Amino acid sequence: MYTLTVKNNYVYDIGSSNGVTIAKSGNHVFNNRGSIYFTIPGIGEISFIDLGDKKIEGYPIPKETWGVLIRAQTTEAYYRYEGGGELTATLDSYGTLHLSTTNGTMIAIRLPELIIN
Repeated sequence: MYTLTVKNNYVYDIGSSNGVTIAKSGNHVFNNRGSIYFTIPGIGEISFIDLGDKKIEGYPIPKETWGVLIRAQTTEAYYRYEGGGELTATLDSYGTLHLSTTNGTMIAIRLPELIIN
């Protein structure tokens, strides 16, 4: 499990899949987090998908045990950590997501939005 701090500097309130609304200029700390998503008015959704110990194929790093996949439109971040993860997600005044961590490794990755077999 990880702790996710969300800071909302956007012009609108944002909602979360667990019912918490984060007011503009507000913030909220989600403790012992699993998967969750946020609805950003005018932007779309941002998903934090708890991977547990499953690794994303094709990405040998980061190497830590526990993982989270963050998906925002067509951009992804891959975060792995040991012990208790710490993520901060800040939405700026334009609705751009800024991610940071104090425990673990986070990299930008690209996953396909659609695969036709």
